[in-house]
Amino acid sequence: MRIKTIVGSVLRRYPPLFRLASKVYHGVRGSFRPLSPGGPGAVERALALANEERGADGWDYYEFGLFRGYTFLTAFETLRDRRLDGVRMYGFDSFEGLPEVEGVDEGDGQFFAGQFSCSREAVESSLRGRGMDWSRAALVEGFYSDSLTEELRGKHPFRPAGVVLLDCDLYSSTQEALAWLDPYLVDGTVVLFDDWLSYGGSADSGQPKAWREYLAAHPGYESEELFSFVHNGLAVRLRVPSAEG
Repeated sequence: MRIKTIVGSVLRRYPPLFRLASKVYHGVRGSFRPLSPGGPGAVERALALANEERGADGWDYYEFGLFRGYTFLTAFETLRDRRLDGVRMYGFDSFEGLPEVEGVDEGDGQFFAGQFSCSREAVESSLRGRGMDWSRAALVEGFYSDSLTEELRGKHPFRPAGVVLLDCDLYSSTQEALAWLDPYLVDGTVVLFDDWLSYGGSADSGQPKAWREYLAAHPGYESEELFSFVHNGLAVRLRVPSAEG
């Protein structure tokens, strides 16, 4: 077990101390780096799979939960290097950290409101300084309960999702993202759950619960497991029956 995990499990017995330690930890580790070390590699792999299955155009990349923007930049660089110039990118984040953590998401206290916050200005500055092409990318700001609306669909030329990264930790946030994404989730979409094991992998909590409920609401949809990634991630491919079937 990682030292960080052990220390965190001890500090969670004392919520105020845990929250302070978390803020200090991420403040000290304030350089431009991924929050989840396996995320960038998973994004690269997923985009390669989408390219193989869907070709070079007609689909987009969606990322929910940017933190400082490292994996979003990885997606941009991968698309650029593979010359997938027709693929657009959409990043969704409150830029205020996590929302209120309630109900099934409370768990053992590992998540709390405001955790993982990073301002939009800081994210945009980091990405701009590293060559992000904003003509092919857009950020959607706000907590998902407020920002993921029907009106939003008309503000951008959203297309079917080739790859979706759900790095939003909570069941509630994942459920809200999946509900809004529904029209864009198609046969072959690769979904990266960055926090699949954050609650131990139980089907009744976290991202597994949100995905199980999404599949249950769509009879015939199947989830093809592709690969896991460090530390808590799982990649799946959505399979949707054809209309002829």
